[in-house]
Amino acid sequence: MIKIITLFLAYIFFSNSEFVFSQQKTLSDTSLYSRTLDINQILFRVNNRGSLDQFGPYFGGGGHWNQLITSLNGPIVYDQGLWITGKIENEIHLALSEWRSTYSPGPIVNNYPVNLSDVKDSLKFRVYKITKGDSYSNPDYAEWPSIYGAPIDNSSNPLILGGQTIWTVYNSYYSNKKIGQWWKNNPDTTQPTPLEIHQTIFAWKGNVKDNKNIFSNIIFMQWEIINKGSKKIDSTFIGLWTDIDFFDVTKNVPAVDTVNQLGYCWYKPDTSSNYNIAPPAVGYQLLYGPAVPSPGGTAVIKGEKRIGFKNLKLNSFHGIYDDSPGVLFGEISSVNSAWNVARGLDEKGNPFIDPYTGRETRFPLSGDPAANTGWIYSGPLGGGAGFVMFSGPFTFSPSDTQWVLAALIPAEGNSRFESIKLMKEKASILKSLPYDSIAYGVNAIALNYIDSTNIDTTSEMLPENFVLYQNYPNPFNPSTIIRFSLKEKGFVRLEVYNLLGQKVIELLNSEMDIGTYEVPFDGSKYASGIYFYRLDVKGKYTSIKKMVFLK
Repeated sequence: MIKIITLFLAYIFFSNSEFVFSQQKTLSDTSLYSRTLDINQILFRVNNRGSLDQFGPYFGGGGHWNQLITSLNGPIVYDQGLWITGKIENEIHLALSEWRSTYSPGPIVNNYPVNLSDVKDSLKFRVYKITKGDSYSNPDYAEWPSIYGAPIDNSSNPLILGGQTIWTVYNSYYSNKKIGQWWKNNPDTTQPTPLEIHQTIFAWKGNVKDNKNIFSNIIFMQWEIINKGSKKIDSTFIGLWTDIDFFDVTKNVPAVDTVNQLGYCWYKPDTSSNYNIAPPAVGYQLLYGPAVPSPGGTAVIKGEKRIGFKNLKLNSFHGIYDDSPGVLFGEISSVNSAWNVARGLDEKGNPFIDPYTGRETRFPLSGDPAANTGWIYSGPLGGGAGFVMFSGPFTFSPSDTQWVLAALIPAEGNSRFESIKLMKEKASILKSLPYDSIAYGVNAIALNYIDSTNIDTTSEMLPENFVLYQNYPNPFNPSTIIRFSLKEKGFVRLEVYNLLGQKVIELLNSEMDIGTYEVPFDGSKYASGIYFYRLDVKGKYTSIKKMVFLK
């Protein structure tokens, strides 16, 4: 309730003054244990315990966005953190951050958390912040802790991802960390889990709207997780928990988009809502999950391809009602309940049944609010609404390292439903980019996207491959966008077929240059059902994908 009051006061404060929220000036770094990523439109305050720190009484929460077109430039995320669970010798272990954290600053050395054994060196395990152009005059650059795993380039200098990087290391080996009074295990504590986490948060420089450059409005989060124990961890799941807060925090509704690997919150007003606003949508996208063996597969790990492996996708999604006492689908308040949720069950271990399909699902609330289709939550919410989503399972052997990359994606259109659409468009673009474009800007200096009314290029980057993407939205009514990339000039034919294999329409039949393109398809003249679209680049590439038209 304190959080709700704080955010309400912030709303009143901003709505009734001429105060301008000033990036990089209003909020400053006041502690080495908590630093602010502040290179673009999002201010993101990261600490060395795996969570976010609040900015202050009028800036509640750890993530703020300066783009909002209303008078309220302010919070979009209150807090976030990793959840990691698995079995050691058939006993469930759990490490997590949920407002409170079971993590301790620093690495694990010789089977012991260094920060506890050598408190005088605790300053080494602070949050380090470097920006492109920095030199040894920046103490964080000069004291860059590569000995503890901070990334370095080929010249052994600090490696900057994006235009600004925040790095820290923490661990989950300290067994006496309290979670919170709502957790009912041990009581209030978790078993030690010998995991060391290297956390890299980065962003690109920018202060423009989404339709100019989406990198100005995205935060990237990269985690390397190391099993520092002597025993393997079976059936390991890595999860991301978040408490998303914007505008009236009691109306932030959780949902999931499995196509884009995106968990998000959107704004659902009720009869008491009278704000003249265009609320945003705020989501977290899994870009690369843990890598597991897969014959014939190829995984990406920090930009390097690994043959014989694959990156796991989301395994489950669980919407959260509030911080206390209830949650959307059952209270996650013990190690056992978290273990069940990671596997895609409710907190008691029962499967979810989608009320629209009658089938079991690990992804409740996967409907489309903008189209008003599928499973959409319609009940009350509290100020701690958010979600936790997991990827797994995998076997975590001693000394193994897993790597995960995610992105925080806010978007704001002219309505709450357009905000959802724009957020998903951004997610669709991000998942098509190679890691080097995301981390180092290779071929992605100006990443634009356009609300197409006709065929147009969506990016100035040069594609590395021929690619036919999944149409968006899908299912659609009545129109959708078909997107594809050409790595070289060629004669292109794009056609749509019905379920009987009959050609419905030819959308393209011409020679085209290298680039990424979007083509609209209007299905209003056709019957509902399944259709196929086929891209043929003469003599070079052919691909077919399925789409669903629902009237």
